[in-house]
Amino acid sequence: MSDQADGLRELVRARSGTTALADPEPPPRLPSAPPKARSLVFTSGKGGVGTSNLALNLAVTLGELGQRVVLVDADLGLANLDLLCGLSPAHDLGDVLAGEVSLAEAVTEGPAGVRFLPGAHGMRTLPDVLGDGPARLVAELAGLEAGADLLLIDAGSGLGPGIATLAAAADEVVVVTTPEPTGVADAHATIGRFKRLPGVRLRVAVNQAASADEAEDVLARLSATSRQFLGAVVTPLGHVRSDPHVPLAVRARRPFVLAYPGSAASRGVRRIARDLLTGRPPRARRPGFFTALAARWALSRVAR
Repeated sequence: MSDQADGLRELVRARSGTTALADPEPPPRLPSAPPKARSLVFTSGKGGVGTSNLALNLAVTLGELGQRVVLVDADLGLANLDLLCGLSPAHDLGDVLAGEVSLAEAVTEGPAGVRFLPGAHGMRTLPDVLGDGPARLVAELAGLEAGADLLLIDAGSGLGPGIATLAAAADEVVVVTTPEPTGVADAHATIGRFKRLPGVRLRVAVNQAASADEAEDVLARLSATSRQFLGAVVTPLGHVRSDPHVPLAVRARRPFVLAYPGSAASRGVRRIARDLLTGRPPRARRPGFFTALAARWALSRVAR
């Protein structure tokens, strides 16, 4: 009898409002993480190879192709992207780091809808400048990245201090070189510095090439020597021909893809942009660039 009574009580409870046990409400859906931008850090073994000009013109071309692009001038010592694109921003990254303005006040709109964060002139490396400030900037920086498809960072020379921190937070590191033996040797040294970064794809772009054959030879040699002597896998990104229109555009303070869209250099940048969009994306799903960067800054402070 007790078994029958227990069964009846369970049936009554099931019919009298405790159906939540049998048909629970689904748990609330947590907000999904915003899609992160694909981040590329542009660097070189030495100055004078056109890293900033390539990053700027590639950003403009990607913007013309409908991509939402954020371009960051992270070369704090020799920032010059604002000069190359004819902008005179009222504020820059140095003002943000100093806490004088918000990030939104420093970001300006550049050509082709590219959002541009100007660099600071004459400042020390990012970890030195920020001190204990990364946490203050994480939310603003992550918000800037959330509204972008591509994040391009001009980092200056890859052998300078602090650049490894930027490179380690990126999806891809693009080492820019010229065909000159000194440029190729410095690019090889830069690849050696970044070869052990986990999850980062190393790319090489040849600038100021006399011909496609010359550029392809440089890319093939760098890929082969990096694999043989450094154990590093390097993927060619493409090349840009040497072009007399480029210095003319620099003097006019305009991106050469806008000033001379039919030039050889502009055609090379458009090829790189198309290959970047249609090629294989980075394999690993990494955290957002600025989130990863802030974490690495914090770790560098603890390690000191």
